[in-house]
Amino acid sequence: MLKSKARGRVAGRAAAAGVVSAGLLLGLTALGARADTKTVTYTCTPSTTGGTPVTHDFTVSLTSTGTGTQYTATLNIQPLTGSAFPVPVEIASGASIQLQPTVSASALPAGMNAGVSTPSPTGAALTSAVAAAATMPPLPTATLTVTPSAGATSVVLTAKDFKINMIAPAGTGTTTTTPTTLYNCVIATTGANTMPAAATIAVTSPSASPSASASASPSASPSASASPSPRGTRTVYETVFASPTPSKTKTTKSVQVENTPGGGAATGGGGDAGPDARLFVLTGTALMLAAAAGGLVLRTRRRPVRH
Repeated sequence: MLKSKARGRVAGRAAAAGVVSAGLLLGLTALGARADTKTVTYTCTPSTTGGTPVTHDFTVSLTSTGTGTQYTATLNIQPLTGSAFPVPVEIASGASIQLQPTVSASALPAGMNAGVSTPSPTGAALTSAVAAAATMPPLPTATLTVTPSAGATSVVLTAKDFKINMIAPAGTGTTTTTPTTLYNCVIATTGANTMPAAATIAVTSPSASPSASASASPSASPSASASPSPRGTRTVYETVFASPTPSKTKTTKSVQVENTPGGGAATGGGGDAGPDARLFVLTGTALMLAAAAGGLVLRTRRRPVRH
């Protein structure tokens, strides 16, 4: 008895653990469908002449939100703080840092596509100058718009290469805001962190059902009342037979029979009649009377004579 109870408890705990594990797995999968955060190694080449490429690890976070026909993707790329990511040239006070990422989009099913806007996010102006070879200031977050084509069911976003630009403050008489490239960063081909961050967007169209129901209800009732449905028809065929006229019938009754069959009375129907029934009745009556008379005679003869 104790063994069976112990087995039941173990089975119940195992089932509960399986349900919890499945729920966690499904929850993480659902969250990971629209968000992905990875450590990716990039090789960044400075734009200055004679600059030395720098291989550095970055935290790449790619998320997406929205429904219907347009989605918003947010890309955040920051160098890890384990080692300094240097500034190749001096950045003056009042200048700003610009992140220019490359995000590709592939849509399903085959033949579908998705448009991705080109973001050029610019951070706030620096309040103080940053000397050359000092640590790079925080990079701004890039935001872009994703527009799937009609018929697409999902879109996969992949964060690839990026550029780090600097926009110098406009001096006296200077109106240009053309950015200057500080680094060109591409994903490293060797190492443990060479997989880019990717996020999958499940394309939905919630506006399809309301429009269909709204357009269907008004048009259905007028058409039904205006044109009633036709009823089935049935064809009946009747055959009319002609009946003899009254004049012919009277004529037939008034005609006398001219030819009388042999042995019959001149009544017009004697040949077809049988023998008269009165003959059979009279014959039977005579036989009964004769039998009765004969019986009486015999009875009288057998009676003994008394002396």
